[in-house]
Order: sequence, then structure tokens, then C-alpha cells
Amino acid sequence: MTQSRNHSTSSLLRRSGQWPARIAAALLGLITSWGLFLLCDWWFPLPMAALHRQPAMIVTDREDTPLRIFLPHDEQFRIPVTLDGVAPVFVRALVASEDRWFYHHPGVNPLAIVRAVASNIRHGRVVSGASTIPMQIARMAEPKDRTLWSKGWEVFRALQLEWHLSKDQLLELYLNLTPYGGNIEGIGAATRVYFGKTPAQLSLGEAALLAVLPRAPTSYNPARHPTAAVAVRNRVLRQLARRAVFPEATVADALRHPLPTIAWRAPMIAPHFCQLIRDRMPHTPRLLTTLDQRIQKTAEEQMTLWMATLRERGIGSAAVVVIENDTRAVRALVGSPNFFEEAYDGQVNGATARRSPGSTLKPFLYAMAMDAGLVIPDSYLLDVPTDFSGYVPENYDGLYHGRVTMREALVQSLNAPAVRLLNTVGTESFHRLLQRGGLSTLDRPSASYGLPLILGSGEVSLLELTNLYATLAVGGEHHPLQLHPDLAGPGDRLFSVAAANLTAGILTGLQRPDLPRAWRLTRDAPAVAWKTGTSYGHRDAWSIGFSSRYTIGVWAGNFDGRGQKGLAGSEYAAPLLFALFRAVEGGSAQLARPHGVHLGTVNVCTLSHELAGPFCPVSESVATLAGRSKLTSCSYHRRLFVDAETGEQLAGSCLAARPHRAEVVTVYPSELTAWWLAQGQQPPPVPRLSPLCNDVPDGATLTILSPAPTTPYRLRRDAPAADQKIPLRARVGATTTQLYWYQDGKLVATGAPTTAVLLPLQVGTHRLTVVDNTGRVGSIAYRVE
Repeated sequence: MTQSRNHSTSSLLRRSGQWPARIAAALLGLITSWGLFLLCDWWFPLPMAALHRQPAMIVTDREDTPLRIFLPHDEQFRIPVTLDGVAPVFVRALVASEDRWFYHHPGVNPLAIVRAVASNIRHGRVVSGASTIPMQIARMAEPKDRTLWSKGWEVFRALQLEWHLSKDQLLELYLNLTPYGGNIEGIGAATRVYFGKTPAQLSLGEAALLAVLPRAPTSYNPARHPTAAVAVRNRVLRQLARRAVFPEATVADALRHPLPTIAWRAPMIAPHFCQLIRDRMPHTPRLLTTLDQRIQKTAEEQMTLWMATLRERGIGSAAVVVIENDTRAVRALVGSPNFFEEAYDGQVNGATARRSPGSTLKPFLYAMAMDAGLVIPDSYLLDVPTDFSGYVPENYDGLYHGRVTMREALVQSLNAPAVRLLNTVGTESFHRLLQRGGLSTLDRPSASYGLPLILGSGEVSLLELTNLYATLAVGGEHHPLQLHPDLAGPGDRLFSVAAANLTAGILTGLQRPDLPRAWRLTRDAPAVAWKTGTSYGHRDAWSIGFSSRYTIGVWAGNFDGRGQKGLAGSEYAAPLLFALFRAVEGGSAQLARPHGVHLGTVNVCTLSHELAGPFCPVSESVATLAGRSKLTSCSYHRRLFVDAETGEQLAGSCLAARPHRAEVVTVYPSELTAWWLAQGQQPPPVPRLSPLCNDVPDGATLTILSPAPTTPYRLRRDAPAADQKIPLRARVGATTTQLYWYQDGKLVATGAPTTAVLLPLQVGTHRLTVVDNTGRVGSIAYRVE
């Protein structure tokens, strides 16, 4: 017995001596496992790109209502959410149904694994899984075939996720990665597709369905299989009640509510506008824009009504832009009549397409010239044929008016005065101003456009041009367009307030060269300043106008560049412009008069509209830009000394030899005189110099030397007609620096007296007139046989 007791004691001592070794071995194993885990964690980092995938882009209006959704490259519909943006009932329902020990296990639930293995062995097949939420995240991030190896990899990733992320972060990942059928990924997209709401608005019944829907998205789709969807929802709700996740009364109420059975449709509002802002800000998941859906819908409706008329006239497309003047916010943009109309290239954005602007740039030239002191609204400009190295601009109707005020030239959109003024201002300076005004498509050197720039030789977009008109509306200070509320840029003063205001006032005139009855358009329309334009070849019709609140731009034409005979801005674009103003503003619109307008008044000669001189018989008061306008003294009225007996002009030594008197004569500009004479109009006569005054250095008359009036010219049959020309030569005075040659009323050449000019021969009798810069005139008739 003593021996047995000694043996037991010895055995106990041996076993107690093994405990430190066992503990040490366990600790070593734990440390080794932990080290191995850290090594694997370093060697196989979390696939962050797969965990945080590119979301869809949602473009919204100014009220944050979705307009259009753009999917990422993999075409999956994702709307990322944060945990606090999801209804708490969904989070509770999800955890209770998917992983109720989520907040207690380290990423893997050993008890669930044991239970699942036992259940599967008992049934002889896989009837239960043991995947926790972290394990499901791992599987969604790195999908693999369901094997023992892949399950082991999920366990590792789950532990890794728990090591690096908090429980809330894991829930957010799960919420954003879970597939809900088709290309729907994440709770943010699922709630919109199935219920048309955000995750924060989910009810308990909806939360119960979405908690289980990923297990069989097609079978449980409430729109396709409403009965099955209600059944599975109810099963989850009862399970939540049994587990006391929610009170039975709350669950009972949720059971009574029906599920929606109509699938949600993705919005497709203002597609051209949404595409534009997406292209400019491609990496923003949610884009709040400046678009106003009411104004957008109005613009689309009015365009649809007007397109019926345009299509009858051979015009297939149009575009509209509405900009709020004070903020430069784009409130509406319609790029084409129908985005899905392939026959008319509906997906082309007419609001941003590069098109010839026709005459729509003229207001900015006149405002610029007023600021430079070159003109005032009442300044006279010459509207006569002018040869700029072979380029002779013509007016829309092919007619010239001789002399017009700046106001008349702008209201009637005359081409010749505008080109002459641009020649004075300088193409480079004007081009630079337009670029400062946001016309980014004028991206070539100014010399490549030349003087025709003012008539549309460049290309602009409706969007940028409309914004430049908004600059006139607010008094001349330019600001960039705003497509997004937070994109406001600094201002740049392009025009003085006075110049902008005077230009706006002129544009309220109703007369238009291509529609004499334009008053019918504006008869019951809001007060607006407006301008039309028509491009060369009748390819583009423009009409842009502004009130105190909005600037609206309209373009009409064909996207393929095909012209249409009779196309004109006033008839094809202006009616839509005024229909839009009526619809958007009704009768409440009025033209703004910016504060700080510095206008002065000055007395000018009534005939010349230059500063009244001592010989002007009548003067009047006109408005000027204080501190800017630089008017010269009247050059029309001059005092001469004439022979008291013959009425001939006296100068030099013959003044003392002959009785004389002072006389005021009217001398018009030589170019105007030349044009009048070519049209058969006689300007007021100027006394010719007396032949007695032979000591005056420039007393010679202007005489045409070639062609000869007495010699008939014959076209040779053995030579090309284009090669048969006759030189134009004249005897001039010492002060003659410029000659203007007209044949049969049409300008054929302009140049210095020494410039060689050859005139093609044309069969018939012709009247040839030459006028020099001093107003002297020579004229002959000659014949070509």
C-alpha cells in the first residue's frame, strides 16, 4: 500500500512537471502561428481595389434629384454608402439573419463551423454554411471555386479583415459589395432599383427582403416574382421576431405592408448636359449641378413644338441653352431634339458643337470700339464697298446704304461697316477679347481668321457664346460658366458698364435685315435684347437674347453641315427664342439697367455727328461714354474763299488778285462720294479751283488716262477672256494718296495712284468713275466689243 502511494505520488510529480513544458509548447505554437499570420498578412496584403470598387456616377439637378446615372467600366451599378446612411433596421436585420455573432467572433465563428460540418455530414450533402460576414466579404472580393482550399483562403482573409478593420468598416464593405442580381451591387443601388429610395428610407419589411435577396436575386425579385418575394420576406420577419431582434408588434405591422411590384427605371433627363459635366469631372461619384428641371422641361417642350416647323423646312436639328445671368449657372441645355434619334444624329451635342457664328459677334466689336473711344451709338460709319486686298465684304441683302449710324449698323447687322471697324480696332485685339470672353474654340492665330472673323470665319459653341452675351446682360464683367455650384471663377471686365448698357439698348431694336417684320416675334414677349446670325452657306441659324434674369441661346441647322436655302436666324431660330422667353419668364421679364453707368452728352454737328465746329450750321446733343469717347471736330463743313464773280475757289496768291468772299461748303468723305457717284447720285458740289491760281501745288484735276473713252476695245477670240485686261491709270494731284475705282456702280479696285490695277474686259458700254481721297472725281464711258 505504501508502495502504491509512493507510485501515485511519483506519477503526480511527473505530470505536474510536464505542465510548464506544455504551456511553453502552447505559447510557442501560438507565437509561431501569430508570426506566420503576420508574415502572410505582409506577403498577401488585402486587395483594396477589389474591396473599394469604382462606383457609378450620379448626375443630379440643383435640388439633388438624379438626372442620369453613368456606370463604371465594368458596367456594375454601385452607389457607395456609409453605415450612418443606412436605416438601422436594415443593419439589425442583416446581422441577425446573416451573422448574428458578428460582433463577438474574430472573423471566423468556430461553433458555426462545427455545427455546419455536423449538419452536412448528417444530411450527406451541403445544407448549411458557416460563412461569417468577413468571410463573405473575402469571397466577394476574390471569387473562387468552392473548394477546401478556397474556404481556407476565405478564413485567412476574414481574419486579416478583422485585424485591419473595425466592425463598422466591415459592415460598410459588406453593404457596398453584396450582389443583388444583374449588375446591381451594394445596398445603395439595390434600394433605388427595387424600391426607388435611398437606404436611409428603408422600412422593416423592405429591409427583411433585402437582407435575404442576395441568396437568390432572380427568384426573390419583387417585380418579377412578387409572391416568392413576399414569402421570403415574411419568413425573415418571423425569424427576427423569434430571435427578439424586433418586437412582435413591429414585425406584425411589417407583415401587413405590401412590396412594390414595379421596377424602377434609371433616369435619363438632360442627357447632353449630363454627358458634358461627366466629361469635365469624370471621377466624382455624385455631381450636384446647376440644372433646373422645370426650365429644362420647358426648353425641351418648346423645341419639340418648333421642330415640326423646322423639319418641314429641311432643318433637322436645334439646340438651346439657358443661363442665369447673375450666377452664370446653366439652368437648361438641350443638345438636340431627341437624344435617341439616330436619323438626325441625336447624340451630337449641338450646344457644344463648333459652328460658324455668322453675325453674332458684332455686338462685342461695337462695345469694344466704344470703350476704345472710336465710336458712339450716333457715330456715322460708311457702308460702302471696300476692298481689303481683294476681299470686299457684302451685306446680307447685297445692298449698301452709304452712311449709317453705329446704332443702325448693329441693329441691321450690316457687314461692310463691321468689317471696316474691325480693320480699325485690329483683328488681333478683338480675337484676344473673344478668347478672354470664354470662346475657347477660337483656338487658331488671329491672322488665320482675318477680317471675316466678324462675319463668322471662326467657330464657336452655343454654350460659350450664350455666356458671352450674359456678360453684356450684367454690365460687361465676364464670369465662367457654372455647371456645378462650386465652380464659380473670378470675374474679368471685358467692357465698361456704359458700353455694355448702350449695346444692350441697341439690341432691343426690332428691325432685322433678314426679317423686316421681326416686331411680330416680340409683340407679346418679355423685354429682351436680342441678336440673330446666319452663317455662310445658310448652314447655321442663331438667335441669342437676354433679359435681366436669363440669357437664352438658340441654334438651328443640320449636324452634317448641309445648308438650306433661305435659312436665316430671324426666321429659323428667333421664334423659338421668344417662345422660350414667354414660357420661362412670362410677362415678368425686364431689361436690367446696371448701376454705375457713366454717360455724358456732347454737342455734335447734325450732319456729320462729329464735334460741332465753328462752321456747323446745326448741332444736336448725343450720348457719349464719359472719359472714353474721342470725337474729332467736324470734317464735313469747311470754309473756303471763292471768287466773288465766278464762284471758283481761290487760294494762294490769287486771293489778293481777285475779289472774294468766304463760303462754307460741305465735303463728304471721298469713299462715300465715290460710291454716290458710282450709283448716279450727285453729292453737293464743291467749287473747283480757279485756273488763275497756278501757284497752288495741288490744283490739278483728276483725269482718267486709261482706258481711253474714244477707243473701242475688242476681245480677241484667239486668247482666253480671263487673260484680256486693261490697265487703270489716272492723272492725279500731289496730295492724292488713294484712288477708288467704280465700274457701273460696283467697286472694282482701291489703291494708291502708283498701284498697278488691271481690269478684266467685259463686252458692253461701261461707266468708269474714279475718286481720290480729296474728293476729286474723274469719269468716262468706254466700250468693249
